[in-house]
Amino acid sequence: MALPATQRGAAAAPRPTTAGERLSALTKTAQFYWWAGHMVVLIFGTLYYVKRPFGWREANWYYGKAYMGALASYTIVIYKTYGPPQLNLAFAQRLLVDENVEYLMLAAYWAWCRPMWVTLLPFVVFSLFHVVTYARSSLIPLFFPDVPAEIQRARQGGQVVSVAGRVSRFMGEWSSAYYSPALREVGVWEVAVIGVWIVLGAVTLQTPLLAPLAYFQFLRMRYALSAPTRAAFRRVRVFVDRLLTPPTAHSAVPAVVADAYIKVRDTLVRMGSMITDPAAHQQQR
Repeated sequence: MALPATQRGAAAAPRPTTAGERLSALTKTAQFYWWAGHMVVLIFGTLYYVKRPFGWREANWYYGKAYMGALASYTIVIYKTYGPPQLNLAFAQRLLVDENVEYLMLAAYWAWCRPMWVTLLPFVVFSLFHVVTYARSSLIPLFFPDVPAEIQRARQGGQVVSVAGRVSRFMGEWSSAYYSPALREVGVWEVAVIGVWIVLGAVTLQTPLLAPLAYFQFLRMRYALSAPTRAAFRRVRVFVDRLLTPPTAHSAVPAVVADAYIKVRDTLVRMGSMITDPAAHQQQR
């Protein structure tokens, strides 16, 4: 039953007025803990890459903690999106086409596997932008409430005077300038660097034989659902074509290598067309 207007006004909690009260209210939201998880990824991921050249055993501790942060963040955003798990096919189908679920499953697998330094970098990059965006949209206004109005005036021709306002504006401009390029480069990293790394690792028995199968299933889902991933595959194909196929290939490249690459490439292209347009593939058959 809805409360009468007078009772609703009396029952409503007073709006926080001090920075401490606003921070206390913020820490009660799921988004704050989502951000905290990304902070864990960013901090421990960075420490992992800094410490790894000086001793991989110690660095692996930071690697594990970074993935714990990733698991927490993706779990929170999935729960906020879909609510409690439901034991039905429709719910499972919704989860399978959500990129957050795909990255949650991938993070869980990498956390379980023997540490591979190439796998953590995309998560650190994603977390960097999430941390910056949340700090700009939620943390700076929390401590400096006048900043949003100051930024709005700046868009209308005014000047940003305060240090907090200049920091906020820099964060916004930096994110706008580098977010899309970063996603493109991460896509290439996922396709070319991680893919090649785990295949070579499986061949040399340095990574589990299941790793290529699990990762290529992830890439298959990303290829079907993500335009940036398809663009990354195209970029990698163009680059390798220049290296290995005439007329741009170096004369030292053996013909057998070029022929083998072309066969593999054409097979992957057909698989890609089957993923994105299975109906057209059936018609061709």
